[in-house]
Amino acid sequence: MSMAAVGAQVAPGIIPSLAAGTVPVTRLLRLSITDRCNFRCRYCMPAEGVPKAPHSELLSLEQLAETVDFLVEYAGVERVKLTGGEPLVRAGIEGLVRRIAAMPKVKEVSLTSNASLLGRMAGPLQAAGLQRVNISLDSLDPQRFAELTRGGKLADALEGIRAAQRAGLLPIKLNAVLQRSGWEQDVPRLLDFSAENGFELRFIELMRTGTELDWCASEFVPADLVQQWIARNAEVSPMDGPVGAPAKLIEVNWRGKNIVVGWITPRSHPFCNQCERIRLDARGRLRRCLMDPNYLELGSILQSADQQRAAEAYVGYMTGKHAPETMESLSAMNLIGG
Repeated sequence: MSMAAVGAQVAPGIIPSLAAGTVPVTRLLRLSITDRCNFRCRYCMPAEGVPKAPHSELLSLEQLAETVDFLVEYAGVERVKLTGGEPLVRAGIEGLVRRIAAMPKVKEVSLTSNASLLGRMAGPLQAAGLQRVNISLDSLDPQRFAELTRGGKLADALEGIRAAQRAGLLPIKLNAVLQRSGWEQDVPRLLDFSAENGFELRFIELMRTGTELDWCASEFVPADLVQQWIARNAEVSPMDGPVGAPAKLIEVNWRGKNIVVGWITPRSHPFCNQCERIRLDARGRLRRCLMDPNYLELGSILQSADQQRAAEAYVGYMTGKHAPETMESLSAMNLIGG
């Protein structure tokens, strides 16, 4: 499917109802290119993993790129973040990055990763057009890291982070999911690490997903509690963040060095009214929200080469976007794209 074929049925440009404001704005696409992961983080999936999607059900990387192309041309997407599972386990990711980065209307291509495979891939990804990375890093204690990831090695993640630095994939943002059993140990060490290296830090409230609902409930800690602790131990100043971004930013002077710290608080302070993101999984299913059980088979529709139908289906689906009734999902995070 080429954009020439698209233009034969729908004139290139933003869908009229989107331009008129009757469909929610979607500037950021989170593109999950695989449901597979080399970690088994408790808030993402059970220890035994989850049934993997058959390869026959996954879109090829070329088909995923074509679907992204449609969303860029007709839905207003400007930034694309590659996710998984762990996106680096899928072969050919450099080619996908190269193709998306070459789309004229795409302003940024970024990646969310556990960094364990980034040591050997940071350079090639940067050369392909990747601009920055978000690294999931919940703890800097090797034993706790191994327990949380069910077998991951902290040393591999740290080497991946260093490789991203060397490759210029900046700014590096560290994503840490707050957990009641360890935040008092993990937060100071993550602040130290970020201050020493000039990283941005994002603290994320634990959401109830997958098969670990009881564990998630017991480990939840509101971000306000952690913010109050930081305010007692450091100088804190509010900051303005990008429009539509989920994180509320502050600047923390931590032991003489300034750090940008963001708070993503879907449970205590939902940010649904400013959401500008959509999600596409590796099967080509479009989701309005991480917590929305309903999806649109956009990839399948586009494979029929019926661009008019795809545009109409997109409008109909997105018109129904609304804030979820609860921040809880029975789907494992890796199946949707975290």
